[in-house]
Amino acid sequence: MGDFFHDVGLSVAWAVIGVLLLFLATLAFDALHPMKIRHMIEEGNIAAGIVLGSVAIAMGLIITAALS
Repeated sequence: MGDFFHDVGLSVAWAVIGVLLLFLATLAFDALHPMKIRHMIEEGNIAAGIVLGSVAIAMGLIITAALS
């Protein structure tokens, strides 16, 4: 039973690390991109939302591959 809780704890820790890395990656993309994507999304630009979603998916795949 102790191994179970140890494994669950490790899974939660890696999940938190992955979410933090994904958040930092999207912030870095928004900071490095010449146009402010989040501002454009707030104005209702659907294309900017699609771009940020695509970046989040791509970074998620990269982070998943790096952590596994």
